[in-house]
Amino acid sequence: MAAEATPARAIFLDRDGVVNRRAAADGYVRTWAEFEFVPGVIEALAALCRDGALAIIITNQRGVAMGLLTPDDLADIHRRMALDLAAGGVRLGGIYVCPHEVGACDCRKPAPGLFHQAQRDHPQISLAGSDMVGDSLSDLQAGHRLGMRLWLVGEPDGRAIVAAEAAQLGITLRGGADSLADLVRAGALARLDVAA
Repeated sequence: MAAEATPARAIFLDRDGVVNRRAAADGYVRTWAEFEFVPGVIEALAALCRDGALAIIITNQRGVAMGLLTPDDLADIHRRMALDLAAGGVRLGGIYVCPHEVGACDCRKPAPGLFHQAQRDHPQISLAGSDMVGDSLSDLQAGHRLGMRLWLVGEPDGRAIVAAEAAQLGITLRGGADSLADLVRAGALARLDVAA
């Protein structure tokens, strides 16, 4: 049986704040019970997948290095998340994780290591023909370094701060919204030529 060809376009997503709500106390989701999808995100990702994109999650999870959760705890969260996404029609190309402390590796965003891992696993992906959806400056910096189209999500006040920081660094955004679902409803992430 022939393997299905990997799409040339991927939608790279940060996890916390984009796929799921950030934990209220300190921003670290430690268990599946604390994990809550952002409303509409599964449906939005399913629509993008129907349009030919491959969804890939790229996430810094420093909480592991800090001892706030174990690698097994994180794996359990991601296993359950992936099952729910698949049940909702999302074709997930992988979940790539940096569990390290700041400055200890080359995979923590804004470094490009996790994106290169994803591209090795899916060699037909065009990074420059893909999109990065994030809620932080490090997400945007990583995508910018790789020539991706950049989208910023989050509450308006926080988004304005991150957008201003990005502009100071010469990083151009394609757009922003409160959530990925809002971007998809507005047609912002409609398929573009991968050479664009």
